[in-house]
Parts: sequence; structure tokens; C-alpha cells
Amino acid sequence: MNVEALPYTLLLILVELAIGSLWITLGSDLRGGVTRGFVMTMALCVAITAGLAYWTAGAISLGTEVDGYRLDPGTFPEMKRALMVVVITSAAYMFCVFMGWDPIGRLFGIAGSVAGMIAVVLLAVMVAPPTWGFPAALNALVGGTLALGAVSVAMVWGHWYLTEGALPSWPLRDLAVVLLLALGFQLVVLVVNLAVPVRETPTPANPVDVGIFGNPALYLRVAVGLVFPIILGVLSFKTAQMKAMQSATGLLYIAMGAVFVGEVLAKGLMFLTGRPV
Repeated sequence: MNVEALPYTLLLILVELAIGSLWITLGSDLRGGVTRGFVMTMALCVAITAGLAYWTAGAISLGTEVDGYRLDPGTFPEMKRALMVVVITSAAYMFCVFMGWDPIGRLFGIAGSVAGMIAVVLLAVMVAPPTWGFPAALNALVGGTLALGAVSVAMVWGHWYLTEGALPSWPLRDLAVVLLLALGFQLVVLVVNLAVPVRETPTPANPVDVGIFGNPALYLRVAVGLVFPIILGVLSFKTAQMKAMQSATGLLYIAMGAVFVGEVLAKGLMFLTGRPV
């Protein structure tokens, strides 16, 4: 990975984690089955993570390229403002749930989710220039957002079963399905973005001598970041069906690490090759 691209990689992953967790938490809250304490905890985590993303964005001096990877800096200020909206609305969501004002809290959650989608779109515009097109960057970011959000929320929700044994099993089962759908979507996006030629190849100061198909990081991204968590997601779904919640949570722990590693590899490959995988 380009050293200069590390802050941008951190920013992208923090944004995906915060916004994805908000989307999945709100969806779980609207569907029901999860506890008020869980929603409050996740809303607080989203506010903190989005705040870290905003702080990271503020520390970046954005130019027109990062180590040979061309950027579109025009949308960056609006993206930061959208992130701040996510921070404020997530904190308000948490406060409303704490006070028992659940319907009002969900309205804040919806507002934050919309602002989060705007932030993802604006980030896609920023990193899209070398790719084959804006949809390549947007689909990759949306897939990463859903995968990180699903695996994180599912893993945290699994811990609620360890303290409250009377909870229904279907919310964790459904979260495992969402994770599998997100990973499947990422796999489709990866295949498309590998097949379509990029508009321009980045020119880093220390280029890798092999093409993307000769880069071992691609195969690690597929095996560790997609195939392995898909297997773990299926196993988690099966164990949740059997109401073996401790086992399902342990599997999701491992899946969360694999998804995070996959996202880091994906961002590194994007900045090296112009392909959002």
C-alpha cells in the first residue's frame, strides 16, 4: 500500500464502519427484536466512529492526487459536513432512545442514514477519477459500508445473548443473512471492476512491478476478505438457527476481523491500480 494513501484508507474505512453500522442498527431497530440498550450502545458507537472519521478528514490536506492516484477534491468539504450531520444525529438518536423517545430517535437515525449515504456518494466522487467510472467507486464503497456495518452490528448483538438468555434468535439470524448479501454484492462488484478497464493507471513513486492479477494482495483480498467471511457467515446463520448463540457470536468475531482485513487490502489495491475491489 502507498504510505501516502494510509490516511485516506483510514478515512474510507472509518466512514464505512460508522455509516454501515448506523444503517444496520436503524434497520434492526425498525424491524424490532433488538433491545433499547443495544440500539443506544450502537448509536453511541456510530457517533464516536463518525467523529473519528470527521477528525481524520480534517487532518488531511487534500490535493488533486495522492502518490500518483488522481482525486477530485471538489466534494471533500461537503463530505465533511455530511459526516458532522451523522455525528450529531447519531448522538441525538442515542439520547432519544435513552429518554424513551424511540419514534423521535428513529427520525434522527433516518436523517443520519441519509446524510451518511450522501457522504458515501461524495467520497465515491472523490476517488472515482482513475476508475472506469463513478459506479465502480460507489458500488465498492456501498458494498464495504454494508459489509462492515452488518458484521459489526451482528457481532455486538451476539453479546446481548450472553447476558439475556430470553432474547429471540431471529435477529441474529437475519443479520447473518444481511452480511452474506453484502459480501455477495461485494464479490459481484469485484468481478465487474476487475473486468472493465480503468480510465487511467495510477503512477506511484514506488510502483509494483506486476499487474493486479499478479499481485498476491488481490488473492488475499478475495480469500480472506470475501470467501472466508462468507463461510463464517453461513456457519453463523446455521448456529443461530440452532440457538447456539455463543458459537454464532464467536464466528462473527472472526468474520469481523476478516472483513476488516479485506477492506484494508481492497483500499490498498484501489490506490495502486485504480480498481475498487
